[in-house]
Amino acid sequence: MDKEMNTEKLIAAIQSRPRQKIQCNRILLPTDGSGQAFKALGEAISLAKATDAEITLLMVVDYNKNVAAFEQVSLSGYVPAELKIAAYQLLAELMHIVPQNVKAHTRVETGDPGDMILQVAEEEESDMIVMGTHGFGTFRSLLMGSVSHFVSQYATCPVLLCKGLPEEPEHSYRHK
Repeated sequence: MDKEMNTEKLIAAIQSRPRQKIQCNRILLPTDGSGQAFKALGEAISLAKATDAEITLLMVVDYNKNVAAFEQVSLSGYVPAELKIAAYQLLAELMHIVPQNVKAHTRVETGDPGDMILQVAEEEESDMIVMGTHGFGTFRSLLMGSVSHFVSQYATCPVLLCKGLPEEPEHSYRHK
């Protein structure tokens, strides 16, 4: 009988606590244009609507990955400029998916994706990072390296990793 009374008191105490509100003012959404990154965009939009947060859509251009060393020297920086332009174009397309009532802006940076994501999260004072993951698993990420794994290990704010592809067509996120 005593145990029942203590349990009832504990339940009553828990139920009488004021509701806590999740506070999130800034969400960083790094994207690489993949389906997984698109799914992360949908999640970031949902979170931004629920918390009135602003989304920063970030694309990091990794010259080392996209341009061979010979090309970097022989083309004198011309190709990297094209890569940045392509990044801005992709982000502009993604901005059309973000509803009008969700605050968002874009940013393109160059460098190592993992390091740049952490740097931008710090600069923008992000409360959360939402990003897609290919979900290759531990063994494959050890072999290939994983930006999402790196970010989740070293970020100073919470990181939401979104696996898989979006279930709805692209246009379904518009104007909800």
